[in-house]
Amino acid sequence: MDAPDGLQPDALAAVVASIDQLLQSLGMDRSVIDLQRLSYETGIPVEQIPALFDGHVPEPENAQETFRRRLVFLRGSRLKLSGKQLTLDEIGEGSGISHGQVAYLLKGQRSPGVAAVSGLETYFGVVPGFFTATERQALHRALQPIQEQLTHVALLKGTGISALAMRSSSVGSDNDRIGRELRVAVAEALQQPEEVRELTHQMRALPPRSRTRIFPVIRQILGLERPDSSQPTDGSSSGRP
Repeated sequence: MDAPDGLQPDALAAVVASIDQLLQSLGMDRSVIDLQRLSYETGIPVEQIPALFDGHVPEPENAQETFRRRLVFLRGSRLKLSGKQLTLDEIGEGSGISHGQVAYLLKGQRSPGVAAVSGLETYFGVVPGFFTATERQALHRALQPIQEQLTHVALLKGTGISALAMRSSSVGSDNDRIGRELRVAVAEALQQPEEVRELTHQMRALPPRSRTRIFPVIRQILGLERPDSSQPTDGSSSGRP
């Protein structure tokens, strides 16, 4: 039977256990995980994330209230360069809905239609399902790229990891400190000529989508590609992350 929020019974627990194992093998702990960024990506208040890591299952919430809270969160966290919030007109024009509908949605006085949800997700640049996922689902999705990066770091550093830790995800964005660890590990491997062949074998053993993610890192280190300067910040002038 599925868990109450639609995850497989231990899906979030499994990815957390994998991350903990990887961190331990690398001599790190959860403090390297940027909780502020996880909050920014998921809409989960930062102070609630540690409890979710430790297995807390929040009480089910009305879908309309979940949507309202996350829309309020986006408006409060995706500020203009001036530091001011987006106006209702700006949100409405960018997402293809009316000023009045935005006001109703922010107050929880109206349920959004499919077109409104899609338009708002596109405007704010969040993943599909941002407004409808439970907190456990949202955190599970946001942790997968962190698990993948840690797996790559462990592989590149030659750290022994179990089959559980090897089940890395296929997509996601950099987590700041972990992303730096990945780049350092790749750079160190590339500086050792005798290890380049082993690194090549390790790369070939990765799933195709994982290889796609790590190739740009190697290209950047070799000077073949400029670092991505489009990483989201909280100061977007367009309101998008």
